[in-house]
Formats: sequence, C-alpha cells, structure tokens
Amino acid sequence: MDNKIDLHLHTLVSDGHATPLEMLEAAREAGLKQVSFTDHDALGAYRHWGDLFARAEAFGIELMSGIELDTHYGDEELHLLGFGFRIEDKALNERLRLVQGLRRQRVLRQLEDINRYFGRKVVDRKKVILPQRDSLMKPHLVHAMLDEGLFPDYREAAKWLSVNAQVPIHVPKLPMADAIRMIVQAGGEAVLAHPGYIVAETAIRLDEMLAELAPLGLAGIEVDYPYFQEKEPAAAFPDRETESAMIERLRSLAERFHLKKTRGSDAHDIDALKAYAGAGIS
Repeated sequence: MDNKIDLHLHTLVSDGHATPLEMLEAAREAGLKQVSFTDHDALGAYRHWGDLFARAEAFGIELMSGIELDTHYGDEELHLLGFGFRIEDKALNERLRLVQGLRRQRVLRQLEDINRYFGRKVVDRKKVILPQRDSLMKPHLVHAMLDEGLFPDYREAAKWLSVNAQVPIHVPKLPMADAIRMIVQAGGEAVLAHPGYIVAETAIRLDEMLAELAPLGLAGIEVDYPYFQEKEPAAAFPDRETESAMIERLRSLAERFHLKKTRGSDAHDIDALKAYAGAGIS
C-alpha cells in the first residue's frame, strides 16, 4: 500500500501533541499526498484553524474529513474511523457534543482527585484545558503523572488512575452498528480501526464480525498499521514478522469481504507521522 497515504492522525484537539497545521506541514515535508485527521470524538481540527482543506490543497495534499469514534461490540470497546462525511452533519455533531461534555466532566473530576491524592498540583488545568481541545481524555492525565515521575510507564499510571480516580460519570459508547450507520448517514465511509488488535487481544472472531458489519455499511478496514513498536514492544506483536503476518491476514479478509483497505499511522505527534511515512510500502 502506498506510503504516501496516512488516514489516521491525531492532533491536540483530542490526545495528540501538535496542531493540525503543524501535522499538515509535517505531512508535506514527509511527502504525503492524502491524509485525514481522526481525532477521538472531535472535529475541531477542521474548525479551529481556518480553512484547513485549502491549506492542504496548497501543499498538494488531499485532506479528507475524518474522526475516530469509541464504540462497543458486545463487551469490547472498539474504534471506528469515519472518512469523507459532512463536517456539519446534525446528528453526528449532537452526538459529539454529548460525548465531549461528559468527557470533560469526568477528566476535571479525576484531575481534582489526582491533585488531592498527591497533595500538590500534579496536573495543571491550564495545560489540559486548551481553547482548541475538544476532547479531554485519560492520556492527558496519565502523561501529566508520567511527567512528574510518579510512575514508570503509561500502563502503570493508567492502572493507578482506574483504581484511585473513579468518578460516577459514564461516557456512553455507541454500538458499532449504530456508529457505522451514523457515519453513513453523514455521507461518509466507516472503516474499522486497527483490527489486528481485535484479533490479538479479544475473543472476537474478526471474520464473523466483518460478515455481520459489512452488510450494515462497513466500507473498509485499516490494513496497514504500525503494530510493532520498537520503543514500546507489545506482547502481541514483538517483531516485524508478526506485524507483517497480521497485515497479510487483514489484507486477505478485506478482499474476502470486498472491503476497502486503508493505511494509517495512528500518529499522535510529528515524529511518529514522519517515521511511518518513511517506513516504505508494505
């Protein structure tokens, strides 16, 4: 698949570390020709920085509207990517306002719990609540604790947070089928995000899941994805060989169910964007 495409990028609108303009400039420098910003439950990347589509066009880059939605399938949390939909779709934006409001309430309560527990300002509200950030999320709290040297790694900090900063605020996740329907009704295409993790980390039979969801409007699956992380090795994908084997499996499933195959880095910063752009064609 062409490494000049990256349809899974995050910005500081959700849990990324750079603005859409900075990521777009990095995409230009990396020679990308088609990108999409897929922030979690948020569309601010396309609103808070003027006409981003015109800026992308000036760079010779095709920019598609994008989003990553939290959904559930059975008892599992799964992520769904949406592409090419109408940014101002009423139903989609009503859903995002609900989710963003609840996310904000939850994170602010947890922020207070963290600072109270440690007896000092571990998490600075001004660094978390940014004017152009739509979705407040767990990573904002976890990274603040890591920056203070309170935990050895992300996993340990997240585990502590789940035990010690529980708040009675539930952020509902759409059933996968309903999320697909919402994206389709907004004029877009729904794509299953990083399905290799579904295979490796859940009991879901991906072939059975695709057989169920494809007739409901699922248009594609994310095939090319950086499952192997050299700096943060995951047990399920300890080397390039296991990553390549999974990608081939996903490619076969996409062809079997006549689904589009997409490519995305899931980059949350400029370095990750450039590294995946330079990874070659898989």
